[in-house]
Amino acid sequence: MFRRILATTVLTACAAIALVGAERATFVLRNGDRVSGELTYKGGTVYTLDGKDYPSDDVVVIQFAGGDPPLSELQQLPTSSQTAEHERDLFVMRDGSIVRGKLYHFSPDGTSVVFDPLGGSSAADRRTVPASQVARVYVNARHARDVFRNQLNAANTAVAPPAVATSGNAVTITVVANRPWTDTGIQVRQGDRLTLNSSGQIRLAQGDAPEALASVDGAGSFQGTGRYPVATAPAGALIGRIGNGAAFGIGSQAALTMPANGRLFLGVNDDAFRDNSGAFTVTIGR
Repeated sequence: MFRRILATTVLTACAAIALVGAERATFVLRNGDRVSGELTYKGGTVYTLDGKDYPSDDVVVIQFAGGDPPLSELQQLPTSSQTAEHERDLFVMRDGSIVRGKLYHFSPDGTSVVFDPLGGSSAADRRTVPASQVARVYVNARHARDVFRNQLNAANTAVAPPAVATSGNAVTITVVANRPWTDTGIQVRQGDRLTLNSSGQIRLAQGDAPEALASVDGAGSFQGTGRYPVATAPAGALIGRIGNGAAFGIGSQAALTMPANGRLFLGVNDDAFRDNSGAFTVTIGR
């Protein structure tokens, strides 16, 4: 009897220790529901919260940090055309960096994330990252586009009407800083060569901090989130897109070749617009 009681006591203590060490997480499911609890992993194709198993196909995001993902992050989710194995998952770190790859597994107590990054060619390239450094893991990234469709669609329609002045074959557009996109009203075809004359200054935050001032080439010293539509361009830089396509940098370029057919939109390289002010002036010619 004593041995039985001792064994029960030891098992209870071990379970308590495991629970304390487990990582808290939230699952975003394919039906849009969210469930939170202690993440554990016992192998195979299920993830476990507070002892309840969820098939991996039903989970689209595993969140270790609170809050909804920013739009600039959602816009980097793979599309249905991106089917390469190491492009299907997205790993968002708490420092704002994003890595594409393939989830390998979690540690049994959920405190470590193990994945194969895009470009890795062997098990030696496999990465193990503490869950405390991870904000979100999109484990069914393409299906996440369905869950967050409303936010993505709202962003695609969040465009200001063009403030246009015409002179000859040139059109002058006012690109306001507190809206993601401004419709130029210009239809282009892939390969079209446009001339641009861009000027102006905007502010990326309230107050008078000089580092928040941006020209069309951006604010190089501004310390924002870093999760912008064009990751390689500075915060606040002038950017463009064709229709709902991927954003591309423009800055102070004097000429630009159109990458696709469709309507040209201009915008500001930022992911938070409420505290922005000012505008750029862009004159476009053919």
